[in-house]
Amino acid sequence: MNNCESEEIVEAANIAISNLLPTKSRSLYDIAYNRSLYIYISKFPKLIAFLKRTGDGYQAKKSKILTKSEIDRFLSSADDKEFLTIKVGLILGIAGACRTDELVNLTVDDIEDV
Repeated sequence: MNNCESEEIVEAANIAISNLLPTKSRSLYDIAYNRSLYIYISKFPKLIAFLKRTGDGYQAKKSKILTKSEIDRFLSSADDKEFLTIKVGLILGIAGACRTDELVNLTVDDIEDV
């Protein structure tokens, strides 16, 4: 990708960002945003202590990851009558390079049989 293409991408992204807010509330949003630029969290020690307290003991959930051999075994041995939709979702999720929200919002109408 050359410099001209990246400038076009940045310009397109800036245009898309500028159109995210409705025109009626844009001015109110800009005022509130500009006012909040000078607020520093370090000025609120009670808030920092509260955030630290509420975060104690938090354990991030680890997602279960299937190995290639487990995926192959599932695709070849699972019954199509019962697991066909799960197999299709698995294939689309892996080979279709879908984002999470794209995969969740996928409908039958989105699939074209060619």
